[in-house]
Amino acid sequence: MIRRALYRGFSAIAGPKIKAIVAASKAPRESQAQRLMAMVERDANTAFGREHGFGLIRSVEDFQRAVPIREYEQIRPYIERATHGEKNVLTAQNPLMFATTSGTTAKPKYIPITAQYMEEFRQASVVSGFHLYQTYPQLDRGVALSVVSPAQEGLTEGGIPYGAISGQLFQHEPFLVKRFISPIPYEVFLIADYENRYYTLLRLALVLPLSFFYTLNPSTINLLMRRLRQHAPQLIADIRKGSITPPSNALDDKTLKAIKRFMQADPERADALQYLLDSDQWRAFRIWPTLSLVSCWTKAAAAYYLTDFPQEFGDIPVCDITYGASEGRGTVFMGPGQQMLALQSHFFEFVPESEMGKPDAPVLLADQLQVGQNYFILFTTSSGLYRYNINDVVRVTGMYNRTPCLEFQYKGGNISSFTGEKITELQVTTAVLQAERDINTRLRFFTVIPEFRPEPHYEIWAEPEHAHADTATLEDFAESLSRAVDRRLSEINVEYATKRESARLSDVTARVLESGGYEAFRRHLTASGVADAQIKVSHLNPKEGVKQFFADKIKS
Repeated sequence: MIRRALYRGFSAIAGPKIKAIVAASKAPRESQAQRLMAMVERDANTAFGREHGFGLIRSVEDFQRAVPIREYEQIRPYIERATHGEKNVLTAQNPLMFATTSGTTAKPKYIPITAQYMEEFRQASVVSGFHLYQTYPQLDRGVALSVVSPAQEGLTEGGIPYGAISGQLFQHEPFLVKRFISPIPYEVFLIADYENRYYTLLRLALVLPLSFFYTLNPSTINLLMRRLRQHAPQLIADIRKGSITPPSNALDDKTLKAIKRFMQADPERADALQYLLDSDQWRAFRIWPTLSLVSCWTKAAAAYYLTDFPQEFGDIPVCDITYGASEGRGTVFMGPGQQMLALQSHFFEFVPESEMGKPDAPVLLADQLQVGQNYFILFTTSSGLYRYNINDVVRVTGMYNRTPCLEFQYKGGNISSFTGEKITELQVTTAVLQAERDINTRLRFFTVIPEFRPEPHYEIWAEPEHAHADTATLEDFAESLSRAVDRRLSEINVEYATKRESARLSDVTARVLESGGYEAFRRHLTASGVADAQIKVSHLNPKEGVKQFFADKIKS
């Protein structure tokens, strides 16, 4: 069977990379120093390298003295030069694309992606894939269902593509992999209408022998399962006839051509699916009897979505996908519960969580971490991010030889993220201020609360400057405010807009608080000894005690 031969061939090819990373794990300090010096030497003559004296750096300590820790806004000027087409700014190898992600301001972040960075990212995937197959050999019974985003969403001022790194990686997979292991055509992920995209993805998946789901966000899997149930009758009818009937409009000719080989009429498969639907057995583990694994985020906020998995997937194992982002690959999968630092991909530093922000905060290397402790992680990568604070907190869960195994905990600071939108308090504040002007109102107080039910969404609790007496006016105000905030958040945060368009986030809702609620809260705090100057209520995801207080003040 071609598929099983490919899996075994992949394992053989991956062998040398596995030996190399296992050897590196026994000497993480030496391995990391070698990784760093290779980057410093390669980029010594870039604008950034010259400004920071890369030519004089001979050690990790030299690098740390020469280069300050930075967040995105502090490196944005260099990246903007690169987006305008200037060469040799951050890296000697010019970006082949920019990955877009949400920033802490209204402006999105553009993460430079070089060919060298792509190769290092891919090598980590090879290591993880090898160990995943060793742990779950049943994967070769079928194909993967992955969900990626378009690699090119537009061009920068300098004519360089920007988009999603997942799409870029997918496009560069070998032909045989795309044909026999991840066979969903890339054109499916380019369908502009999200409902049509989900429908087409499911239409193809239902005639494939799926062995595993492999996508970052479990909320995406939940959404697919909801659409699978919603469109079941039409999907079955399409399979019976060899057709495709998306909910919104017909697919374009290019997409139809790309999926043509999946469109043969299959009455036998349709009958089997109809039986499952009619007998109330419409569950993923019955629809795809070859299904052996679900791999996605399972930690931090993502764990919420796993509560619905047993109903769909039964006893099928759910494996945590490795930690990483567009900015860098943090871990590789070495076995169940062993996500080892990807020490051959980038250079990493760590700051104890409790020390971050202090002038004399210790900065540690991989071999200095303690099991059970939390750290902010800093990335130095071949894409030109140097000592980059991604604002992620990770916990050391164990050791693989002498190298730490990590688990993502949460974003540092007050950031909320159901599905990767990374909403910040500044963005929420800006959105509400703009919304006030949009609907000609003024709020005495507001806070925005992430809500999981009935669908993930954000809810604004607001005390208007002027009371609304009757119920009808109250409801109108709440609806106007929620729509305005939703619209403004979509404009400010590109990831939020994407998640809203794809239905992974539902509408913003609003609750109106009683008049005088904020003043009552201030009185409550001062009575308990809090100084007036220290009274601060977060505009995003307030503490539980604050929520409990204002829950009693909700009018609608």
